[in-house]
Amino acid sequence: MSAIGAQVVGISVDSRETSVALAARLGLGFPLLEDVDLRVASAYGVAMAGEDIAVPAVFVVRRDRVIGWKQVGETVDDRPSSATLIARVREARSPRGTR
Repeated sequence: MSAIGAQVVGISVDSRETSVALAARLGLGFPLLEDVDLRVASAYGVAMAGEDIAVPAVFVVRRDRVIGWKQVGETVDDRPSSATLIARVREARSPRGTR
């Protein structure tokens, strides 16, 4: 993603230690940030009601901090493909990227 001027981060309700171990085990090339109190998930509207977890979601946040695109999933596997995500990042970075 850095080739197209984007940075990928993951955010999880898991502790930092758990996230670091998971990133190492999976060989992730991006950081996993912790949101143990669901503050970020709640702000983005993806905290699961009555649970201490968030629904799976992907957000493209533009440099002006406006959400350029989002996909909120229904299952853990409900995620956009890499090609879709790259296309949405490019759209959000374009001058008319106000989706």
